[in-house]
Amino acid sequence: MKSRAASKIQSKLVMLLFGSTFTGKTTLGLQLADFVRNDGKPFRLMVVDAEMGGADDALEELEARGVDMRNVYVFYTQSLQELKVLLDKIKNHETFYEYDEDGNETDNAILDADGNEFFPDAIMIDGTTIFRLTSEQGLLELSKKRNTIKANNDGLVGDARTVKIQGADLEFKDYKKLNYSGQSLVLDLMALDINVVLTAREKDITTQKLDKDGNKITVSTGETTYDSFKGLDYNVKTILRMYQDPETGQICAQVKKDRTKVHRPGEILEDPTLLDWQTVIDKNADRKSFVLKNDLDKAVATELEMYEKDAMQVQDSDNTAGSDAPTDKGGAEPKDEIADLKAEIRQKINALTPPEKQAMREKLKEAKLPVAYKNVMDADILQKVLEVLNG
Repeated sequence: MKSRAASKIQSKLVMLLFGSTFTGKTTLGLQLADFVRNDGKPFRLMVVDAEMGGADDALEELEARGVDMRNVYVFYTQSLQELKVLLDKIKNHETFYEYDEDGNETDNAILDADGNEFFPDAIMIDGTTIFRLTSEQGLLELSKKRNTIKANNDGLVGDARTVKIQGADLEFKDYKKLNYSGQSLVLDLMALDINVVLTAREKDITTQKLDKDGNKITVSTGETTYDSFKGLDYNVKTILRMYQDPETGQICAQVKKDRTKVHRPGEILEDPTLLDWQTVIDKNADRKSFVLKNDLDKAVATELEMYEKDAMQVQDSDNTAGSDAPTDKGGAEPKDEIADLKAEIRQKINALTPPEKQAMREKLKEAKLPVAYKNVMDADILQKVLEVLNG
């Protein structure tokens, strides 16, 4: 649980842009690179491209109009878990390193236009629809494995076995997990102390009705919605539906929601510009920062712990004295040594200024020790890294 005084706090953008293809979602979202911070410097923008190259053409437009591309860095992934790794690095203010062609992290820290370690003021996730699709497909493959086990247990062979496995579909618990993953992602984004723009494709809103023979059929309502994780609209502050005017060919945006009050719901923006929302950033100059981290997993764990304790108390009351009933041991389990060392290293590095970090990297290289230690699982090596940091 957290609390705060009801004083003015910094506002940030948390926007969802959705629409069909070629409606300007990516181009509009990349206008985050045109924003100016309260200190007068341009935004540093992280782009996560799940469309695998969908942002490339729009990035060329940024460079053509004078945006310093050293302040824009693009990561390509279609994995929700890899995306969460990036979000954790932002949350923990960790150093970002370049990746090689094989997808391995190198020892080369990413630098911005000022020569400092790159840390984003904003992130654009281009293609949340893809992340939902890959998450759903992963759960579908899990369902096939479940059906394979069932087919083996039932002794099915031939066509019966194939139908059992290939006919696997998402179960209710899979949909619950998918929705949970989506909500957790949004809360992770809300917990970042940076601005966020998400893009998504659109889909028709459908309903069921009876045909003339009394059979249920699915029909379109004529309206559309975003095609992404369920419940995404509850947490974002601003939602724009992008479309192309059929008569003029003009790119337009319909304001579906805007808690920032820059525009009114229902308003149609012709040739929209994201810079309308620069005023939200400008108001932060004399405001305090306050971030609520995503405690969804922690809340679930807390509820589980309480349920387990209640169950144990009931069981204890039913057992006679001297029984072997399980008891609440209390206390925390010992932490993993490697995790402790990494946490201490991270704390030491985060306390350094960018020049100090650069000097420390040189010391580590001279000592033939890793600069990127995320994948290091040798406690002795991590201890030596820590000794250099402390020295």
